[in-house]
Amino acid sequence: MNLCRSLIAVSIVALVAGCGVTSNAPKPAPLPVVQNKASVLIGWHQSLGSASGSRLQPAVRGDAVAALSGEKNLVFLDAKSGSERWQVSLPSPAAGGVGLGDDLVVVGTLKGEILAFGWDGKPRWNAHASSEVLAPPVVAGSLVLVRGGDGRLTAYSAADGAVKWIYTRQQPALQLRSFAPPVVAGDVVYYGQAGGRLAAITLNDGHVLWESQVALPHGVSEIERIADVVAAPVVQGDLVCAVAYQGRLACFNVKNGGLIWSREVSSWSGMAMDSKAVYVTDDKGQVMAYERSSGRNLWRQDKLAARVVSGPTVMGRTLVVGDYQGYAHFIDTDDGSFVAQQPTDGGAIVVAPQLAGERWLIQTQKGGLYLMGLK
Repeated sequence: MNLCRSLIAVSIVALVAGCGVTSNAPKPAPLPVVQNKASVLIGWHQSLGSASGSRLQPAVRGDAVAALSGEKNLVFLDAKSGSERWQVSLPSPAAGGVGLGDDLVVVGTLKGEILAFGWDGKPRWNAHASSEVLAPPVVAGSLVLVRGGDGRLTAYSAADGAVKWIYTRQQPALQLRSFAPPVVAGDVVYYGQAGGRLAAITLNDGHVLWESQVALPHGVSEIERIADVVAAPVVQGDLVCAVAYQGRLACFNVKNGGLIWSREVSSWSGMAMDSKAVYVTDDKGQVMAYERSSGRNLWRQDKLAARVVSGPTVMGRTLVVGDYQGYAHFIDTDDGSFVAQQPTDGGAIVVAPQLAGERWLIQTQKGGLYLMGLK
C-alpha cells in the first residue's frame, strides 16, 4: 500500500505522494490544560489489534458493535458490555471501516473484496469492487453502498451482493485517497467527490437528482489544484453541507442543490451538524462552529492546532474530537470551551467518534476501543 503506514496525516502531503515526502507540518500545540467541568465515564474498554496504515472506524447499531482488530480481523461485540461475540479473519487487509445493518456486517478490503456476514458471524456473500475499498460500506435498507478508490459508487443487493446500480464521474489526474463514505438521508444518497463536487442520488435506482460544486480547484500546480471532498457530508432537515480540502465549506438546499451559504475552510477531517450550528475541524487542527442558518462564525477553538485532530461528533451540548496522542477532547457547543479531556492508550484518534446511544465510541490506531460518556 502506497499510503504511509504510520499516523494517517501528520501532513496532508503524505496522502498525496506517499511516504517519501518530508513533512513540513507545524509543531503540534501543547496538550491543553483542562479543568474538567464534567466527569468522563468509561463504560468499557477493549484492546484490539493495531493497524498503522488504516483508519480504524467502528460501527454501532442497536446492541451491536462491529470493528476491525488489526487489519485482517473483524470483531463483533456487545454494545453494552464490550464483550466479544465472535471474530473472523479476513483474506486481505481492510482500510479500517465497517458497515453495519440490521442483520448484516460488511467490510471492504484493499484488494477490492466486499465481504458480508450475518450477525451470527456466518458468511452471507462476497463481491468485487472495481478498485481498493477505503471507505466503510454503508448498509441502507436492501442495499449496500461501496465507495471505490477510483471514485466509483456502487450499490449492491444486501441479500446476495448483486450489483444494482453504479454512479461514476471522470476523476481529476491527481486526487487524495478518500476514506469518506456516502451519507444516506431518507431515500437520497449524498456523495462527496474529488474535484470538489457533491452529488445527490436516489437510493433505489442511482438516478442523479443534482450535482453542486463545493469548491473550485485553483492554483498553478496539480497539488495546489486539489480541492477534494474527502470527509463525509452532513445532512439535517433541509440542509446538506460538505467541505473540501484546500477549498471551502458549503451548505446546500437538499431539494435542488442550491447554495445557501459558504465559507473559506479547508478540511480533510470532517464535520458535524445540529439544529443550531455546523461544526468543522480544519486542516490546521482548529475546531470551528458556524451558525446553521447563515454561516456566521460562532466560535473558534484553536488550542488543538496541528494536533492532527479528528472530525467532530456532536450530542446535546457537547462536541467530541480526538487527537494524535489519543486524547478525547469534550467541547461545549455554546462557546467552544473545553468541558473535559480523557486520555486513552496513546494511539492516534483519526476518525470522528461514533454515537452509541447517549455515549461515544472511540477507537485508536493502537486498537483501543472505548465507550465514553459524560456525567
